[in-house]
Amino acid sequence: MQGYIKLKDTNEELYEMKLEKQNKITYFFMHIYLEFVVLIKKILHIITVKEIYNGLIFILPFSKEGNTPQNLKKCITKLKRLMQKYKISTIVLSDEVRQNKEFLEYFQNNRIMEKRVNILDGKEIMPYIIKEIIEYILKLQSKDMKFEDLYVMLKQDKTEYKENIAFLSQFFKTINIVTPNLKTYQKLANKLMEKYGVILTVTNNKKKSLRKAKWIVNFDMPAEEIKKYTIYQKSTIIYLGRNGIYEGNAFEGIHICKAGIDISEEIKSYFRKQFLLSQFSITVLYESILINKKSFNAVRDQMAKDRLKITNLYGIRGVLSKEEVKKLE
Repeated sequence: MQGYIKLKDTNEELYEMKLEKQNKITYFFMHIYLEFVVLIKKILHIITVKEIYNGLIFILPFSKEGNTPQNLKKCITKLKRLMQKYKISTIVLSDEVRQNKEFLEYFQNNRIMEKRVNILDGKEIMPYIIKEIIEYILKLQSKDMKFEDLYVMLKQDKTEYKENIAFLSQFFKTINIVTPNLKTYQKLANKLMEKYGVILTVTNNKKKSLRKAKWIVNFDMPAEEIKKYTIYQKSTIIYLGRNGIYEGNAFEGIHICKAGIDISEEIKSYFRKQFLLSQFSITVLYESILINKKSFNAVRDQMAKDRLKITNLYGIRGVLSKEEVKKLE
């Protein structure tokens, strides 16, 4: 189950019942009672739990103005207990909570069920939006994807990797797979060449494989492995994992680690009604929906239905400006 952790937007979020507009006297006393409950929750750091279709919202009893390291720390123990109680395996943190480094570090270092709890941060969606990321860049450069050569770096033999490569092979001039797992991916290349007529190469030549690679997608190659390859100094490298950043001394290209997205108004409206859109990145909120899908193709179908589009890109040091992206070769 998923848990969304946020600060309160309004006192009404902390009410344990809906305040109906009855006669004036009843309404007055009910309002006083509920506001008293809110005050108690604030004093005792009681977290309000509300259910939504794909998980639970944990509402901390203070707003942005009351967001202090002390208040957040006092909620840690209670959050842990709630996560245990509801068997939370994935959490989504609001921007305000995430930006508090003390809370984030304390929570990560001390959380219960360390190995089973996943904190969403926008990386899980990356494998599914490679096409959209490159499309976004090429549109700024007034170029066409069908004339581009794509290079992918990977080590493991995974079904989702093969599904991804099969999908991408429909849009690029060539697909070049750089991997030590030559036998497995040569079989895939032969199959896709026969099906789509696209040119696919499978190689692991560390001096030549990436020497002219303009577009590189690193699926799972660790940093120490990447250093062994000669890489074109003006490459655009898209990282799907959390590790494996290339650090060549002469590198002048761009690292793309995350992407900002926009989606259909229907999806945003749902999150808005839950008081989530004002505090959470839409990228992370949408990611929390997609991780429940069972396959690569199911995710792609959902993205098409929800009209996903890229709004910005993030490098190692933050947002990449459109001017930076336009200058790419």
